[in-house]
Amino acid sequence: MLKIHCISDFAQLENHWKMLAAAGNATVFQTWEWSAAWWRHNRRGKKLMALLCEETGEFGAGVIGLAPFYRAAGTLRLVGTGGSDYLDFLALPGHETGVAIVVAEWLQSNPYRWLWADLQQIAPGSTARHLTGTQQWPGETCPYLPLPTTYGAFLQVLNKKLRQNIGYYERSMEKQHALEIRLASHKSFKADMRAFFELHQLRWRGRWMPGAFASQAARAFHTEAAWALLESGNLRLHTLRLDDKAVASLYCFHKGRTTYYYLSGFDPKVSKLSPGTVLTANAIQHAIEADGATTFDFLRGDEGYKYKWGAQDRYNKRLSLAQPGQPLSQLLATSGRLALSLELRLKHAMHARQGGVVSRAGKEKSPEKAEQRQGNEVF
Repeated sequence: MLKIHCISDFAQLENHWKMLAAAGNATVFQTWEWSAAWWRHNRRGKKLMALLCEETGEFGAGVIGLAPFYRAAGTLRLVGTGGSDYLDFLALPGHETGVAIVVAEWLQSNPYRWLWADLQQIAPGSTARHLTGTQQWPGETCPYLPLPTTYGAFLQVLNKKLRQNIGYYERSMEKQHALEIRLASHKSFKADMRAFFELHQLRWRGRWMPGAFASQAARAFHTEAAWALLESGNLRLHTLRLDDKAVASLYCFHKGRTTYYYLSGFDPKVSKLSPGTVLTANAIQHAIEADGATTFDFLRGDEGYKYKWGAQDRYNKRLSLAQPGQPLSQLLATSGRLALSLELRLKHAMHARQGGVVSRAGKEKSPEKAEQRQGNEVF
């Protein structure tokens, strides 16, 4: 028998959340470390309505799933909505369908507690896709790179020019500068995180755009989340330094057999040396050789640079659950779909303008030409 407990105190979820995230196929964006930091920095105006699913029977009871909802203005969303690339319910392996069914039953039995359920960034194979009664809207493109078992084998699948350029640019940097590529440690974390923020913002200011870390609130959240992920062994913050100065940074995570490329930053002054290309290759090498990763996930966005590494497309979904016969519920859902359509169009146009987007025919509009035109390196 399955039973639902509605939890309003985030701290009560910690042990259950950690167990479910470790046992199932949760992404790094579903870990307690990421989610708890997100909640602390984004909970204003939100009420937690986390649905904890427990299986009971003659041999005892145990938690098998969690739908970490919060409510704001009558709408249910998942903790992490906005800054997280993949979200879902948490479920023990083999219990995914059961968890989705009991969550759907609870929502149907408690219509007075919500108007619209808006589940964003739901990846292929997710537990939430079993939720009955939902409309599934097309979401964002999420390019990913399947990895071979050796870095040498990976290099062989790259086009010849890129393969040669990786070695050429690295040798050029070594000849002209003291080159260091390092992974953030407890000792270097503050300096490496500060350098990443500065390099990311420097890149976007050159395009007259705010960047992801223009606000102190955004930097505070990511500093806390990154530190927690460093403690849990999931952070992969790569920094390339020339003459003891950080010039490129890749903010990545690792969980299970997947390395996630979240964001990057670099100094446009050294774009001719392509530090982003060298650092990305180094991050992929680390993913294969040190972490045993089978996937290098470039996450949301169809920017052209991702495809020069051989990335393939998969697509997130946005799940909408509106209450039948409830006009306001239907209005919220309709407004949400229109907003999603506009958001996807704007992002696609921005990516096309800033570095090339893969066309429907699969041919990349050259990011190298865009790099030369903008004076910026395309990672």
